Amino acid sequence: MQQRTITPGLFLLTGICGVIDAATFLGLGLVFAEIMTGNLMFLAFGIGQGNAVESINTYVVPLVAFSVGAISGGALLKGPWVRLHRRFGYVVVFCLILVAFILATLWDPSARTTEAIIIVGVLAFAMGLQNALVLEHAVPDVATNVMTLTLVRLLSNWSIVGGNNARWNYRIASLGIFFLGAMAGAAMLRLGLPFALGLATAAYLIALPWLLRGRKPEPVG
Repeated sequence: MQQRTITPGLFLLTGICGVIDAATFLGLGLVFAEIMTGNLMFLAFGIGQGNAVESINTYVVPLVAFSVGAISGGALLKGPWVRLHRRFGYVVVFCLILVAFILATLWDPSARTTEAIIIVGVLAFAMGLQNALVLEHAVPDVATNVMTLTLVRLLSNWSIVGGNNARWNYRIASLGIFFLGAMAGAAMLRLGLPFALGLATAAYLIALPWLLRGRKPEPVG
């Protein structure tokens, strides 16, 4: 019996990232929990337009939380005490998303309130940790967040311009799943923030068996 691969779990993470960023951006004050490029740009825009204090208060928390999460992920992967359990971090990420869902249910926060900032911080820490884990267990062309490079790889390697269409299906799937995840997150947000984060929590629970036990597929030449 062939062992399952980690690939379906990573595709689910792609959709989950779309859901979470839709929830935080649309529901918690135009701030991302996972796409740090957006937060950096908005922080720069705010400072450039003379709104430094407000921008720093809004965007520094997710940037710092994401960074601490990434550092924690690196420590988790490289620590000798987890040598045989390097994927345990995915369980931690699931628990953090569950915590954010519970807090959103209890607080029903408005955008840019203290409660909203706490939830964004929890999710940003989780996403930083997750990104460190994905780097370790990545499958080529299965992108969980960097859709710009995925789109460039897809189009620049198109057969019409002399490319070989290598792994086009993985690239299109990544783009499509991210789009659908963001659309689903935005739709669920119409019912309330807990519904969007509840969707992310449920999807992560489904992804965990692949993330914890799936093997990396053999490289294709």
